[in-house]
Amino acid sequence: MKLKKILITILVLALFLTSNVISYNLGNSSKKLADKKIIAKKDDNEKSSKKINDEYVLERINEVKRMIDKNYYKKADDYDVLIGMLKGAVNSLKDPYSYYMTEDEYKKFNEETDGEFAGLGIYVSGSIDDNLITVVAPMKGTPADRAGLKTDDKIIKINGKDFTADKMDDAVKIMRGKHGEKVKITVLRRDENGKAKFIDFEIVREIIKVQTVSSKLLKDNIGYISISGFDTPTYNDFDKQYKELKKQGMKKLILDLRNNPGGLLTTSTQVVNTFLDGGLIMYTLDKQNNKETINATKGADDIKIVVLVNKGSASASEIVAGALKDRKRATIIGTQTFGKGIVQTVFNMPDGEGLKLTTSAYYTPSGVNIHGKGIAPDIKVELNKEVKTISIDNLAKDNQIQKAIEILNK
Repeated sequence: MKLKKILITILVLALFLTSNVISYNLGNSSKKLADKKIIAKKDDNEKSSKKINDEYVLERINEVKRMIDKNYYKKADDYDVLIGMLKGAVNSLKDPYSYYMTEDEYKKFNEETDGEFAGLGIYVSGSIDDNLITVVAPMKGTPADRAGLKTDDKIIKINGKDFTADKMDDAVKIMRGKHGEKVKITVLRRDENGKAKFIDFEIVREIIKVQTVSSKLLKDNIGYISISGFDTPTYNDFDKQYKELKKQGMKKLILDLRNNPGGLLTTSTQVVNTFLDGGLIMYTLDKQNNKETINATKGADDIKIVVLVNKGSASASEIVAGALKDRKRATIIGTQTFGKGIVQTVFNMPDGEGLKLTTSAYYTPSGVNIHGKGIAPDIKVELNKEVKTISIDNLAKDNQIQKAIEILNK
């Protein structure tokens, strides 16, 4: 099993035989399984009533498969049954960031992290609190961004069909597809007073070429770099544009991570490494309490930095903001971040399939796990309501950028 990628951005198969009218005696197989189950039980004084061993699990799976083959009223596709079981197993973890992918789904997943795919341009996440598909952030300049989708919108329907977070795989399949086709989305949006309303969007799919880095030199030798996500090409693009700004005379930097939903752990730590002269960037702990640390190398640039964040700043972008804040290397301006403090590992599985699994929690240099809490800015600034799209093109109206310029010029 080969480790594919480490990230820092489901189906349930209910297999049972029951009837209020007809009941069948299926022989001695259930008793045999029950005997194995009794052998596998823990002591009554222990918290869990069962300890299921591998032999028992395999027996149960095989028995269900035999029941389907023998008793289901239509012929079932063996591969579909297998995939349903695998997806159901991962879904039982009740972790919206962990899921099993078919070969086609895995290809699409890799296309997205590699920087190009056909779709709407939305980063989504499952919400444990309400089991709704939540918009982490629209990608800048994409159909979803232009249509007006916002962070924290809850996707309720797609093409008239209801969806919840446990069906997020199916939802993504519909939102991504053929270039030029329309997709209808209904979202639940709450205003600042908590009042909810439903909004319908009709969005046309486009080829999404993910340009995650953009930059510009402002007055007073202040450089501006926006990173919208941490994909495979991101660090090279960042490094190239950062060096170009320095050639143009940049002395101070605004690093804009607003609406950045995260991405690859390695890419985010490469960006941090640009600014930390050695020392800890972050560390992870798995369930065995194994600790893995990531440290910066010597020779970093000592440029003065302000980092902009908001509710759409999640995961890998929180690693950047958390490291620079804890190490007192930058001033963080904006609003509380999303709060995703766990790490996913992607494994290559047989037949071109993939498994994305939450494998550890990550901690900022001061030892804080921000999961479910987020990172508080050093200076809280709510974005002006008239700013509809976060972009350097809105410089005059964007009070968060204006505050960053003010801090850098002090």
